[in-house]
Amino acid sequence: MRISRAMMGVVAGAAIWGLSSAAALADTVTVLPGESMWSISQEDGIQLQSLQDANPSVNPNWILAGTQLKLPSWFEAYDTPGNLYWLGQVINAEAGGESLQTQIAVGDVIMHRIQSGQYGGNSVYDVVFGRENGVYQFSSVANGYIYHPANASSVQAAKDVLQDGTDEVPGALVFYNPSQTSAGNWVWSQPTVATIGNLTFAK
Repeated sequence: MRISRAMMGVVAGAAIWGLSSAAALADTVTVLPGESMWSISQEDGIQLQSLQDANPSVNPNWILAGTQLKLPSWFEAYDTPGNLYWLGQVINAEAGGESLQTQIAVGDVIMHRIQSGQYGGNSVYDVVFGRENGVYQFSSVANGYIYHPANASSVQAAKDVLQDGTDEVPGALVFYNPSQTSAGNWVWSQPTVATIGNLTFAK
């Protein structure tokens, strides 16, 4: 039984996410007897279409044991219409009036949360709508602003994160506005990665 590349990605997360080259992020897998592209995609937690796109010369309906397959890079594997839509929505809801750089950083936090495996799912929707002790993690979900149409800048930021792998705040798992955050809030104790615009990003 193979160790999931998705789990390997969690371990190597901070190191690989900052790389811009898709080739540098790619991994390979050797097809075992009885395996198919579908079973490999399920075991490794990646989209079947992304795996097929990464191996255009391989017939997905006729694959031999011993075949070497290229796995898509981490951010390529999560570049799906659903992830793009919800990433644009949450970026707009949380930082729609901020600069493109700040918006990208908000998107990075969402993707880091998925990559960490600690926030209840492996999709943007799962993380954004996740709850802790019955409370939504993002205020924009609780107040309904998540459903407002994303502006063009937020959509572009989502594309920069998902399609280009842009990471403005490596390792950051939270963000907050210092001017709107109470002095006793737990986020102040988290190591700061960067302050961009009105938001502080921390681990």
